[in-house]
Amino acid sequence: MLPAGIAQASEHYSDHEQICRTQPDCQGYLRQQINLQPPESVDWYKLQSYLLDFYYDKQKFPELRALCEQLLALPDKPVVLQAQLSFYYAKVLLLFGERQLAMQYAQQASEQLTDLFAGFANPLRLVELANLQLTLGQTDRAELLLLKAEGLYGKSRDPVFLFELYSNKALVEDRRQQLGYASIYRQRALDAILQTEDAGKIIVALGNLARTKQLLGHYQPARQLYQRAMPYLTPGVDDSLRAVYLLRLAELCWRLSELPASRQYLQQLNPAHLNGDTHQQLYQQLLTQLAQS
Repeated sequence: MLPAGIAQASEHYSDHEQICRTQPDCQGYLRQQINLQPPESVDWYKLQSYLLDFYYDKQKFPELRALCEQLLALPDKPVVLQAQLSFYYAKVLLLFGERQLAMQYAQQASEQLTDLFAGFANPLRLVELANLQLTLGQTDRAELLLLKAEGLYGKSRDPVFLFELYSNKALVEDRRQQLGYASIYRQRALDAILQTEDAGKIIVALGNLARTKQLLGHYQPARQLYQRAMPYLTPGVDDSLRAVYLLRLAELCWRLSELPASRQYLQQLNPAHLNGDTHQQLYQQLLTQLAQS
């Protein structure tokens, strides 16, 4: 039987954040609890579902892929878990450049999530499905799903649903290069999630709005939003995100001609935590520009 904190977790796909709130090592805790359950029992599958969500939220994509493949090989999985696996596996395959196989799993996820919605009428499933369509570049289909979700549940007071709805509506506007509208939706997403104590989603909401403000040339508001996000970051867990936010703060201060502040942010940054060539190139560019100033 699951511990009380796990057994009482909500049915949102951020359940791992609910049960790990008092656990410094969420991954280790979930794995420990999984090992205490009979394999392929109801509780065993539920904990595996939470671990999938953890890997996805923390961008641990090799671990996510390995767990997806392990669970997909099992013959008799719960229907909800099967949809979750198809959804995550499609996304991770896209990240690894395996588009053809990703499309197959995306189609499965689309059918499974549609069936689940018809059966359980969970509005978050519609938003998940829209997010998958966005990942596949199907912006118009994604928008139709989001409009359907908003029409059916737009008056909902569930802050997590509203956060996901508005975050994905912002992504639609991003795809269409309508940053002004994206900024409006990201502000709504932030307003919704600030009603909770969900640090992970608050970090994302602040960072997304900050980046949109930055792209619009609103440098001072963007700086303030990144600064607001910093206290929510957990050392050892959010190191990559912290490095990116410090990098953006350094960039914003440089654009605001506040060079000492820009240097200070770069000095706080560990470049080893910057993932991807784009961030590394920006880091080197700022170092060079500040050295010449």
